[in-house]
This record gives sequence, structure tokens and C-alpha cells, in this order.
Amino acid sequence: MKFLVTGGTGFIGARVVANLWERKIPVIAADLNLNIEWTKDIAILKHQNDPSKIAEIQQQIDKTLFINLDVSDKLQVKEVFDQFPDITHVIHLAYLMSAEVEADQHRGVSVNMLGMINIFDMSVQHNLSRVVFASSETIYGANHSAYGDENYAVKEQDYCSLDDHFYTYGVMKMLNEFTAQKYVKNKGVSIAAMRPPIVYGDGRMRGSVLWACEFATNPALGKKVNLPFSKEARDCWIYVDDAAEQFVRLSLKPKLNHFAYNNGGHSVTAEELMQTVQNIVPDAQFEFDESVPRTSLVDRCDSSRLEEEIDFVPRSLEEGIRAQIEEARSRQKQINY
Repeated sequence: MKFLVTGGTGFIGARVVANLWERKIPVIAADLNLNIEWTKDIAILKHQNDPSKIAEIQQQIDKTLFINLDVSDKLQVKEVFDQFPDITHVIHLAYLMSAEVEADQHRGVSVNMLGMINIFDMSVQHNLSRVVFASSETIYGANHSAYGDENYAVKEQDYCSLDDHFYTYGVMKMLNEFTAQKYVKNKGVSIAAMRPPIVYGDGRMRGSVLWACEFATNPALGKKVNLPFSKEARDCWIYVDDAAEQFVRLSLKPKLNHFAYNNGGHSVTAEELMQTVQNIVPDAQFEFDESVPRTSLVDRCDSSRLEEEIDFVPRSLEEGIRAQIEEARSRQKQINY
């Protein structure tokens, strides 16, 4: 067994790679802009008080190949698989986020559409055991009102018309899923899509939702945070390490019962979110922007399908936020030291 993780040193990708190191599963981490030291730091920081565990993780790091890869380049992708014919699984996370897509539609299509097709083609040509890729809750559109009851948690079979979409990114994810199912049906390959909500944690460095890091990391470091929406804005949140665990478990399960899975998460208002932060950091300073009533995302996602499939329930919101705060502080101590 050998995994290829594209976007492997990114926000979620680095956590997936660290998760595979914990399991002692061989991995190739591929990224257009490699951030190798960051990825290593994530794995080691978690075990900073356990030298024997750090030694085990270091052994896995030493065996790992980090490669530059532009997934939009068909020849580059082919060369990776030709060079490493023992790749059995792919977790595909190389993607341009919504703001980057809107800024450069041509590049967005190249990476987000052609890049996905290049990976699907490799799944056929190299008979991969599984490809799992990151779809998104944005395929459900920009407003929960499209689903009627505000307390309704969207399910995988729910459909959103193009009229209710806001992000080009989300429509791209819809086409990714449509295309993947064509490959599954016509080529007999094993591909699954995961639909994460807002993924929070320390270390998010790009994209239009940097506040999904800053909301807890800033207070952890004694800094104020400004959230660009109302305190009444409701969203669904999942901790980054839990999302990584879901990706790995779904990849490893021999047979899947479905194609698409909601990652789930905790549905809270921005005010409830920051109250949770304040329970851990009493002097946390924050402001909301009441001129923006809500984010352009659905409010609740049902995760029962995935929980049943992989036998895993994400940690509580407070546990996730506490983990983020502790990591941010530990990293700051390292920098200061």
C-alpha cells in the first residue's frame, strides 16, 4: 500500500500526510508549492512530550518523498505514476479556492477541472484501489433557505440548482462529482467524494476563509479577531484533524456503500462559536460585521452516512477549538524559543 496525497503540504493535505505517518503507511506528498517543514512540524508538534513517538514519526518522514507537482499538467501527473507504479491510493486535495478561481478563471479550470480528470485517468490506467477527493458543502448552494426548514440538515441526495449558487468553486465541485461518477460507472474504478463544511484549525495560509483559522488562533496569541459576518450567521464547522481522519478512513475501507459523503460538523452561530472560544480564552477579543447577515454557505450538513460508513464521529466543537488553541500556542513558543 502506498498513498499519493496531492496538495499534500496544504492546510488539510499536511494533516492527511501526518495521519498516514501515524499509521506507518508509505506516502508521497505532492504539491505545487511545497511546504515541507510545516508538514513535518504538524506531525512532530502533536507528540512534543513523547520522544519515542517523535522518533517513530521521524522514521516515516525520512521515508517520505516530497515532490513538486502541477496536477493540471497531464504529463507531470503521468510521470509520477510511471515512476511510482506501486501507488495504490490517492487522496486528491490539490485545488484552487474560491477567491483564487474568481481571480483567474483560466487557472481555476486548469487545476480544478483538468487536474481532477488527470487523477481520474490515472485511477483507470493504474488500477488504483481508491481515489478520494475533496468536494465541498458549496455544491449545496449559497443559502440554506433553498431547503426550506432552517433546522434541516442537508443530505447527500439533496440537489441545488445553478440559480441558487454563488461560488464558481461550488459549481466546479458539482462537475467534478458528475464526472467522477461517469468514471465509476463506465470504467469500474473506485472513487469517492467528501463534502467538507468549514474546516477550521491552526495554519490556514490562503483562501477566502482565513477567519476559519483566526477566530481561535488570534485569541490564543492575545490578538483581536474580526469576523466578516454577523453574530447571527450560522455555519457548519469541522476540525481539520478530524477531516483528515475521515479522508484516510474512507480511503482505507475496502468497499464503500456510496459515492458522496458529507463530512458533517457542528452547526453554530458565530456568536456561539466565539462564546466557545471565550470559554477557553476568557480575555478573547472579537468583533462581528453586522452589515453582513450570513456567509454564502448552507447552515447544517447531515453526516450520518459517513459516520456509519467509517465508524468515526468528530470531536466536539470545544475539543476541536481547544486543540487548535493549544497547537497555536505551542507553535508560538517554538518560534519564540
